[in-house]
Amino acid sequence: MQYLLIAIPTYNEAENIEALINAVFAAAPLKTEILVVDDNSPDGTAKIAEKLIPSYPGKLHILNRPEKQGLAAAYLAAFEWGLSRSYEAFLEMDADFSHNPKYIAEMLSALNSHDVVIGSRNIKGGGVEGWTMLRNLLSKGGSFYSRLALGCSIKDLTGGFNMWSRKALEKIGLKNIISKGYSFQIEMKYRAWNAHCPVKEIPIIFINRKKGASKMSKKIFLEALINVWRIRNAVASDSAINQFIKFAITGGLGTITNLIIFFLCADIGGLPEVQVSIACFLIAATQNYIINHNWSFKSSVEGRSLSIKKWFEFIAISLLGLGVNIFVMKTLLLHFALPYKVIAQAAGIAAGMVVNFISSKLFVFRKIR
Repeated sequence: MQYLLIAIPTYNEAENIEALINAVFAAAPLKTEILVVDDNSPDGTAKIAEKLIPSYPGKLHILNRPEKQGLAAAYLAAFEWGLSRSYEAFLEMDADFSHNPKYIAEMLSALNSHDVVIGSRNIKGGGVEGWTMLRNLLSKGGSFYSRLALGCSIKDLTGGFNMWSRKALEKIGLKNIISKGYSFQIEMKYRAWNAHCPVKEIPIIFINRKKGASKMSKKIFLEALINVWRIRNAVASDSAINQFIKFAITGGLGTITNLIIFFLCADIGGLPEVQVSIACFLIAATQNYIINHNWSFKSSVEGRSLSIKKWFEFIAISLLGLGVNIFVMKTLLLHFALPYKVIAQAAGIAAGMVVNFISSKLFVFRKIR
């Protein structure tokens, strides 16, 4: 059984916190601890939680923060707190009894075969109680809209009852999170899904709070839907398709540099064509290496500097791509009656570029996890 940390952010939850902590410990497996992250609640939520510490020695922890900083900041602080210790599983949970503790054991069991487990309201067996038809429609519509915008298969992107393995949080990279509010839940799940973390949704019944005031508002909800596009752009910048587009643009810039230098040195300067061509290749390839390091594969090489070793590798891969280019071109010209030779050259360039990209991604700019 995994060592579980349950993160419960609070702000003015004095009416709920004691009963919730008792209910969680009554329902959760033995290897479970709770971290209450309180944003200096005026109603004394943290003090109530602190009084319970003697009842749960070594199992109940309080992280006091000086002011209200938002849900995303609270969860990120909790995750960082837990990752610096020996916890293997992490659960996000509201403090208002909307998330029933009875589901914890089932979620933890599912985490043995998955990296992310979502308490889902939007799959068969799941649902909500105590919401108006309008609020339910907005919630389901928001999740569906987010799925379409992100191209993500997760049914409940907006829900806040989620369990993560240590591996998933490390794979996501918490320092990469850009969301500050409600869209945090969407971004975390999308990043996990985009990183190919195994995800499982289990059905839950979400119960509207009985005590205290909800922090959700129309403004927060709309901001989250707008932020979906920021999330998509931020995460998609790491995708292979985006990297290939940037790689192709970089290659085009290298070709322009090559041609300009060749023209100035060979045509205007009258220098020997072969030597100039070799020099142009090396200069353009060096330019491409620098741009690819700082732009095309920036997310993959984060924290690493340009190096002579990687430059040599990139030059070698560029020569391999050139060889593929020539081979494909000559093969097409030999076996097909093409109306124009440039067609064969274009096919060769395309093939060489694909080989260059794959080789560069796998070797020169390989992401170190």
